[in-house]
Amino acid sequence: MEQKFRPAQSPTRWLLLFLNNLILPDFMRKQFTKPIFTGLLIVVCLTKSFGQSTTTEITEKFFSIYTKDAIKAVDYAFSTNKWFDRQQDGVANLKNKLKTTIDLCGEYYGYELLSEKTAGPSIKVITYIVKYDREPIRFTFFMYKVKGIWRVNNFSYDEDIDKELEEAAKAYRLQENINL
Repeated sequence: MEQKFRPAQSPTRWLLLFLNNLILPDFMRKQFTKPIFTGLLIVVCLTKSFGQSTTTEITEKFFSIYTKDAIKAVDYAFSTNKWFDRQQDGVANLKNKLKTTIDLCGEYYGYELLSEKTAGPSIKVITYIVKYDREPIRFTFFMYKVKGIWRVNNFSYDEDIDKELEEAAKAYRLQENINL
């Protein structure tokens, strides 16, 4: 009996129809359609989950997670780089210190991009100020692009931005006093 073409009701249905009608011979249709479809679905999901396409996507996702749970955000940042699996002690230590710092800083008020420096097409250092009631915290992301995929190669935070700004504002560093 000849099958009549019916428009697919969804992309999934369309893919199953395609596999059934064009790729597989009759005797294989029922046996292999679901495993092939499942395999294709896994491949599509993996390509979507591996690495964000831009550093902005990584940091935006980081901060969207951060607003709910800072520790999960750190986990996300390090999950972009498989090599951090070998440094679990260092990551755990950083998360514990960050949690202690956050607990002392009061209410969270958001974040601002402070700077983005590029060193060639594969390296970026992106710095954010994370605003809290007591004081700001500086977050620094060292991003590295390998095989076309950006990942967090290092992440750090500190509270010393005020000391650096004070040093930068000293009279001997001011542009007006350099040529005297």
